[in-house]
Amino acid sequence: MTLSVFHEPWWLNAVSPGGWTEVRVDEDGRTVARLPYAEKRRLGLRLLVSPPLSNRLGPLVVVELPGGNEARLRRFDHLVGELIDRLPPADLVRIPMHPDTLSWLPFHRRGFRVEPHVSYVIDRLDDLDSAWSGIAGRTRRVIRNAERRLEVQRDESADRLAAMVEATYRRQRLGVPYDPSVLHRAVAASVSRERGVVLTAVDDDERVHSSLFCVWDDRRAWYLGGGGDPELRSSGAGSLLMWELIKEAAKHVDRFDFEGSMLPGVEHYFRKFGGRQETYFFATRSSLRMTPVWALQQRLSAVSAARRDRQDGGSQR
Repeated sequence: MTLSVFHEPWWLNAVSPGGWTEVRVDEDGRTVARLPYAEKRRLGLRLLVSPPLSNRLGPLVVVELPGGNEARLRRFDHLVGELIDRLPPADLVRIPMHPDTLSWLPFHRRGFRVEPHVSYVIDRLDDLDSAWSGIAGRTRRVIRNAERRLEVQRDESADRLAAMVEATYRRQRLGVPYDPSVLHRAVAASVSRERGVVLTAVDDDERVHSSLFCVWDDRRAWYLGGGGDPELRSSGAGSLLMWELIKEAAKHVDRFDFEGSMLPGVEHYFRKFGGRQETYFFATRSSLRMTPVWALQQRLSAVSAARRDRQDGGSQR
């Protein structure tokens, strides 16, 4: 019963050890619906959110039924409603939903605000020639030039990746939004299970230009992020590594999902790789005392996002 790698207990234990739990619905001795989440406390407020690096989560529901869409939607609505009703009281509940989630209406009906977000997805990874031709011409040239100057190495740890992530956020005058140990555990857990890969680009002088990370489940690969040396951004290492991640993903699944971003600079960068645009949703519900705090946090996040976007959003060229 797995919708994505982010629903897997081993993944949740890696990114939020001891910090996640779930509500579930059981029927006849088996689980038919799950909703994992992480609990945080801030300023006396109780927050139910997704764990770090888990950008698609949401309800996981068994809806295999005879009949058509109406029967499936009715069962889905019922089970998701049960999950929502079993969540503990909280000042904020914020859930990113998997793009294959059948419906967000149960959240809307229970007072959640549902917001669309955008990602890009490359389908049919069994045809890499087609995937390559779908990439913008300038980006293909950047990749070819980088191939001649850089070596792509496969990492078994997150050491170089973490350094590049930290360097990228430092260049943007921002803090990394999760503890570095999260990245190390996520990489170790996924690489040991052959569910993820870290690729790093280095030059002849062994200088690290960039390092990127992705994981996969049975349905698609998910780009989770990375970074680059601010002094070496013109080398094209990030674009080269992104293409190498796509080729690596093709060995395991037939779909590659980019991180997804509403920042214009990041969105434009991902779009150049030729994927189709896909919408997924965030569902958010806040208490009366949380509402002004959440509004202030959103405004501050918007300011940080604008600054990040002005600096190319950490995009790796």
